[in-house]
Formats: sequence, structure tokens, C-alpha cells
Amino acid sequence: MAVNPTQLPFKEAIAFYRDKIKLPTSGWTDIWEEQHSKAFVVAGAQSDALLEDFYNALQDAKQNGGGYADFKERFGQIVDKHGWSYNGTPGWRSRITYDTNITQAYSAGRYVQMREVKHLRPYWQYEHTSIEHPRLEHKSWDGIILPADDAWFDTHMPQNGWGCKCRIHSLSSYEAEQAWMAKGNTGPDEAPKIIWEDKIVGKNGSNPRVVSTPEGIDPGFAYNPGKAYLEPHSPYPYGYEAINPKNINKSGHYVRTANFDEPLPATPMQPHWLNDKSISGEAAVINFLDFFNADLNNASVFTDKAGVNISISKALFIEGKDKASDQFKWLEAEGKAARLEYLNLLALSIADPDEIWWQWEKERSEKGRWRLQRRYLKTFEISGDTKYAISSFSWNHKTGWQGATTFVPDNKDPAEYFAKQRLGRLVYKRTK
Repeated sequence: MAVNPTQLPFKEAIAFYRDKIKLPTSGWTDIWEEQHSKAFVVAGAQSDALLEDFYNALQDAKQNGGGYADFKERFGQIVDKHGWSYNGTPGWRSRITYDTNITQAYSAGRYVQMREVKHLRPYWQYEHTSIEHPRLEHKSWDGIILPADDAWFDTHMPQNGWGCKCRIHSLSSYEAEQAWMAKGNTGPDEAPKIIWEDKIVGKNGSNPRVVSTPEGIDPGFAYNPGKAYLEPHSPYPYGYEAINPKNINKSGHYVRTANFDEPLPATPMQPHWLNDKSISGEAAVINFLDFFNADLNNASVFTDKAGVNISISKALFIEGKDKASDQFKWLEAEGKAARLEYLNLLALSIADPDEIWWQWEKERSEKGRWRLQRRYLKTFEISGDTKYAISSFSWNHKTGWQGATTFVPDNKDPAEYFAKQRLGRLVYKRTK
């Protein structure tokens, strides 16, 4: 009995899948092309727990070689467990979820392998394998031999559409020469001309838009999953705007194009919410953690207004390099102790924020890598004075959302600084 090669586990494909972060989304087009090499999504799966179960089911199918039959059974169990409603029939939805994720992982893994032996096998050949419902464009590419570095593979590396089974094979110089001589050629083929066409995506989702895609490629598949995985790139927040370099500033941040300049309405608070100005850093942190049933030795899991679980711990108040210690940064930073007065307001900014945003940022400590940040923003008014609360969490693919920092800005123009935090994708906005 023949075995589908995408059912066979190999370390490069497993690593590609394992290294993805898990992103809740309302639709598959919420993120775009190369971003799918860095993030795992199931269209419409918007809770962390549901997405985690789908991710693990696919990981088990890939790592243990159980294939689609195992995943289909797990899919039904997961849907029943979470009471999830989705578009399409159960068989179709489980198949499309499985095929797309597993095939892209296989393709990315094969790319990693072929790059490693490029000096020995410098040519790549396209193979069209679909028999029942062949795509004419894909069939026309069957047998094309190009140098491995040809830019055509940047947009035409399988999978090239929903259900596409095409593959790429590496060839030695001798094998390539024999193949093109058999076709009457004296060298590699000329890359087919790429004709771009505009198509509408996300018609029924949260972010409908017009995108450009090569003729013969389904929207969202015009990228090389393995190359996107290996090379540092910019998995910007979402959608078509994300792949437009003009929307990225010099700091590597996504520049919003929507109008979020209107000020958030301030929540009036009584002065008794403030800590005494003489409070110690440790005492203020203990008060903050107690709000979430946590303490200096034990973190707690809090479900925010968007339904996402975040970890609340003392790490919010500790410098990145000292996260395992009790060296609260405000105790050591000159001029910052005044912020301790507002720690209770920061707890409220997480529990009942005005807005929640997530945004990709360049990793300062590791060149070429990016991290996903989640920000909680809230404006307060106390005795006629406006204060702005900012809390930030970073995504860790092993431990989920971990606290990075929380503070009330005390610079010359805190309103302007606060406004600059409203970047990326707005995932929650208070309506009352």
C-alpha cells in the first residue's frame, strides 16, 4: 500500500509546525501569505483553548504519522468539546484544515532539506500530481526545471492553492541535463511569465479586501512557506496592508491606517484607589497581584475581555534580564517610584481595559526575530487629572501570554505617548 509522503514525519517539517505561534482569528485571511509560516490559525477559531486543541491534534498526526484518519476523529471530539460552530460540512472542514497545514509543513520541510544540498543538487523541478481535478496552469508547469535560486519559486512553491498536491524535486546537474536534453533543450527552462490579477478575499470575514495574486495561484498561497520560515521577515499584523512596506516605520512597527486619533473617554476614579505615596515597591506589587488572586510566589491565569488567557505574575514589574528574581525595576530606576502610586489603576487597565491591541515588534535582543505583543490601554480621570495606563504582554509559544511590563507614563507628553501605543490590530474595544 502506497504511503502519502506528507503523512511521514521528518524533523524539518515537524520543526516548521512546532515553531508556529497560535493566533485566534475570525478568518483565514486575517493573516496573509508569509505570516502563515509563523502563525497557526484555524479560520473562525477565536479561543486559545480551541486553537490549542486543534494545534495539538495536527502535531500528533504529523509527529506520529497517524494521518488524516486520526485527525478527523480528533476534530469531531474537539468540536463537541468546545461547542464550536463553523462553515462547511464536518468532513470537508476537517480535510481542508488537515491538508493545508500538513502539506505546507511538508513543503517547508522539503525546502529546508533542498537548500542544505543545493551545492550538490542545484536545480529544482516542478511536478504536477493531481489527476482527478487538475488545474490547467499547474499542469502547464509540470516538468519545468529552473535553477534553485530562481525567483519564480518565491511565488510558485507548492502548495499553490486549496487541495494542491504539486511538489518540487531537487536535481543534480547531471540529472537536470539529462532531463532537459530529453525535451530537446540545451539548458534549464525559462521561468513562466507571472501575470498578476486582482481578487477579493475575506468577503464573509472581518477584513474583506482586494489583493494581487499570480494567475493560477489561489489567493494567499503566492509565497514560499519554507523560505518564509527560514529567513527573517516581517509578519506584520494582518491583511493586505501588512505586506506594504510603506506601512512600516523606521522602528519596524506597523503604522495604522485607520483613524484612532480620537481620545478614549476617561473613566472617573476616586482618589482612594491610589496607593499611598510612601508605599514600598514590594507592597504595591503585592496589592496588584492580590487583585488577580496571585502573589509573589504564584502566578494566576486571568481571562481578559477578549476571552484570551494571560499570565499575571510579578514578572510584570521586573526587568527582562532579571525576570526570575525579585528585583522590581521601579525600586532601582531613579525617578520612577512615583508610578507605584498608580498600580491599582494598572490592575483595572487589564481587568477592564478601554482597548486591547496586538502588534508585531522587532526583537531588540535577537536580530532578525519578531515578537507578538498584546497591549491593554485605559484612561482614568482622578480629581480632574487624566492618567494613562499601559500594560503589555509578550507571546511565548510554550507558556502563552506572559507579562512584559505595566506602567503609567510620566514623560513630558503622556497623552501623545499613550496614543502611539494604539498600533497593530484592535482586538477589543469597550463600548460603555
